[in-house]
Amino acid sequence: MNSLYGTVRLVSEDSLWFFGKLLFLYITIPITLVWLLIGYLFGLGDETVVSITGPAYFFAPIFAIAGFKSLYPIAIGLGSTRTQFLKVFYSVGLVSVVLSILFVNGLHGLLKAVFQQWDIDSNIFQLGLFLVNDYHFLTYLWIDLMFVLFLLGISFLLYSIKFRLGTRKSLFALMLLSLVTMFLYYGGYLTTSMDWFMELDLAALKMKLISLIGLSGIIALLVTYPIMRNASLKPKARKE
Repeated sequence: MNSLYGTVRLVSEDSLWFFGKLLFLYITIPITLVWLLIGYLFGLGDETVVSITGPAYFFAPIFAIAGFKSLYPIAIGLGSTRTQFLKVFYSVGLVSVVLSILFVNGLHGLLKAVFQQWDIDSNIFQLGLFLVNDYHFLTYLWIDLMFVLFLLGISFLLYSIKFRLGTRKSLFALMLLSLVTMFLYYGGYLTTSMDWFMELDLAALKMKLISLIGLSGIIALLVTYPIMRNASLKPKARKE
């Protein structure tokens, strides 16, 4: 029980510093205040694109890699097991991502409400602009969340493969996969699948597709569990 509590506290404190302090206190909130100040003092034209989501999109995969890299040996050294640390890391990471995206979307809603109050017609950038015509808070929140979950899962999966195999074997596996895909594609074996995909009404399925993207990120994250549960404390050397 003590090792579990210690692991939860270790990962939670790092997550709080990374997302709460570094992402929001030092980056996102100041950017939001700057946009509000600029809008109040100078106004913003229709051509201006206001964005505060960029850092949140990229902090999730950075935390997946940098957070694991720094916390993993510390947690094991303090008595945590590999499986225990992985479960805690997944849980805390997912909760942190959900709360971060919720907070970012809350700031977006605040910006939109204030700009409307000030009769400012600038464009506030979010991924939902490409998928939904009208602004809906929950829809935009879902799109952002699915995209960030995809980045989180895929980035940690790629890192886990490199961690276990090393750079040389990882590159060899990537090259082998690329060659197989090329042979299948130019050999006509993927023609049926490609034709089926091209015939899909992507405009009608866009929300389902973004949900599948998020689900694939979660699946990728779960796949890392059997890869990393018996991993050594240090990754494979670069030349291995």
